Amino acid sequence: MSNDSRISRSLGISTSLTRAARFIALAVLGVSYVACLFQLFPIPSTQEDLVNALRSDRPPVVEIRYDDHGVNLLWETAPLIYREVHTHAPGAIPGSDDVAAVEKAIAAKAGKRMGDLPFRDRSADQGPGALDVLLPAAYPLFLRSAVLRWAAVGVGVAVLAAAYALPRRYMRVKNRGVWFAVCLVTGFGFFTFLLLERCVAPDAGEPPELKPRYAWGASVATGVLLALGGWGLVHVVRWT
Repeated sequence: MSNDSRISRSLGISTSLTRAARFIALAVLGVSYVACLFQLFPIPSTQEDLVNALRSDRPPVVEIRYDDHGVNLLWETAPLIYREVHTHAPGAIPGSDDVAAVEKAIAAKAGKRMGDLPFRDRSADQGPGALDVLLPAAYPLFLRSAVLRWAAVGVGVAVLAAAYALPRRYMRVKNRGVWFAVCLVTGFGFFTFLLLERCVAPDAGEPPELKPRYAWGASVATGVLLALGGWGLVHVVRWT
């Protein structure tokens, strides 16, 4: 086998592996984005739905959350899919009489003792806060699935490392700091990087250069498409 043939074969294998890695990374980010959407926008449900879930052979863990309007009870009905019951009890706090009354009513309907209810309080610092408005890329840290959380974080770290450390001849955006900034500021830049950058050396020369402003514009466009797609997906799941 000639040297040219060996080189071509090696480049082909490298390209195939890189393409597969990009596909897996996009899949992980896509699933993490969907999971985040369904955590933020669970399906509105009733106490009867919750009682039926608690009466099942495998009752779900019910997460108790609090806001200015009352108590919210959240549970998982399918992988990544959550339902939520809102109980109007302004000013309710963990351990208050209002919360105890809600738990007592549900326990009575489910035919269980209050101590047997699979309820769990969720503190405010376990959810997104003001910092995440400024740094959208931090959303995987608040995913309930630990496996998905760290898989998404791993993909994010790998993308940032590639954007900053790969040789310039592998990249369409030659400025090393552009993708780093786009990813962290928009959050959607991780998707855009994986869609636009091949991360392999071309057969000859360098890939066509992509100006920084186009990288920013493409990331904004990606964000708009993902937002519209997410809005549609959330509404489809709620209607079904």
